[in-house]
Parts: sequence; structure tokens; C-alpha cells
Amino acid sequence: MTLSPIVARFQLNYGAFSLDVDLTLPGCGVTVLFGHSGSGKTTLLRCIAGLQYTPNGYFEINGKVWQDSKEGIFVPTYQRSLGYVFQEANLFPHLSVAGNLQFGLKRIGKSSRPDGLQQILELLGIDHLLDRMPDKLSG
Repeated sequence: MTLSPIVARFQLNYGAFSLDVDLTLPGCGVTVLFGHSGSGKTTLLRCIAGLQYTPNGYFEINGKVWQDSKEGIFVPTYQRSLGYVFQEANLFPHLSVAGNLQFGLKRIGKSSRPDGLQQILELLGIDHLLDRMPDKLSG
């Protein structure tokens, strides 16, 4: 099976910073994104993930358009089938620890899910934190 290429075109300005990306990537394999600090790597990844809207943006993966500013198309982050690991640890601030874990479990196919939340809690040793909100956690 041949996968369609990944097409990304984003233009974004933040004061003196300007992101101007126009690239086509293979639909499978590994692609590395590297550059100097402040060159826009994280901003580009945020655009791809749908965490950063760009008024001049287009993103297509496997033949599906996730953003096309000219056509008014913008698939929200939660509807994009991708994983994103933040540089800093983040939890959804409006969800408790349990809510954050349950959200993550919903994104995994049923056949790949662990036997349940209890298994994860035991592994991480955090069952006493389930009711806490992220702003009440430390370390």
C-alpha cells in the first residue's frame, strides 16, 4: 500500500518572527525536523497538530485535508489522529488527574488499551492523586 504524501504549507508572523513553510514529505517512514533554537520547529509541529491556527495554512495527510484556510477547513486537534509529546509536561487544566488519564485512554484503540485505569495507576503509583486538578499537583 502506498500512502499519499504529507503536504504542509504554513505562513505565520509573531512580531519579528516569521514562519514560512512549504514542504511535501513521504507518507511513511521517519522524517527529522531540526534547526537552531527559535527557528520555528515547535511552531511548525503545533500547526500540524492543530494547536496553532494559521490564517494562511494548508495541511494534508494521507489524502485528508486537516486545514485549508482558503476553503475554511480546520479539523480540531482532538479529531486529528496523531500523537504529540510536548516539550514540557502538560495536563488539561480543566480535567482532574483521572480525567486526563481517561482522555488518553479514549484515544487508544480498544484492542490496544491496557486492562484498565487501575493497571496504569498501580504502575505509576498515583492512585492517591486521582481527584486532584493539575494546579494542585507539584513535581
